[in-house]
Amino acid sequence: MAAEIIRAVLFDFDGTLSDSEYLHHETWLEAAADWGAAVGWEEYARRFVGISDRNACRFLLEKAGREPTDEAITAGCLRKQQCYRRRSRVELTVDERVVEWIRAAAPQAPLGVVSSSAVADVVPTLERYGIADPLQFVICGDHVARLKPDPMPYLLALEKLREHAGIEHAGDCLVFEDSATGVASAAAAGMTVHRLAAPARLAEALEQWAPKIDALRSR
Repeated sequence: MAAEIIRAVLFDFDGTLSDSEYLHHETWLEAAADWGAAVGWEEYARRFVGISDRNACRFLLEKAGREPTDEAITAGCLRKQQCYRRRSRVELTVDERVVEWIRAAAPQAPLGVVSSSAVADVVPTLERYGIADPLQFVICGDHVARLKPDPMPYLLALEKLREHAGIEHAGDCLVFEDSATGVASAAAAGMTVHRLAAPARLAEALEQWAPKIDALRSR
């Protein structure tokens, strides 16, 4: 059951704030080209969205008939990260309507980003769109021992919200997620979850929820 009053809003990054999954797909193909492992978009969307880079690399190595040693996985992830970071700094976008919403809402309501991706894959895009500073915090895969679908990332977010905003109840936090793993993580932490079909739907979803966001209801 959805909370009647929302006191904080949290966003996943990949596939939620930014339409980045296509770029993850393309850069994995680039990184694994020498292995002879190819994954079409439908298979990628079914198997890869929401999983860690190491698990993605393991799958590609096995598909190519290669042994997924720690060394091979580390090298493959590094190749993919280099490709992704080179392109993401110029290609990734955030809907201007969402940017405006975050800038307007941040002084009144606690906002944060909770992602399994690395800081280097998330923060540059937030900074480029001027929404890194307005956020109360950005939690990335570098900050936790266990990634989504484990609830740890969202439990860490709740700790920060308790400390800095006095929010005690997880259900008062609204989470926007696109993947099954992200939804499972937020739900296991006890938060209210809105699953997006696509990043293009986020602006509409924010307007839908605005009447329930406590700090914004008088606007």
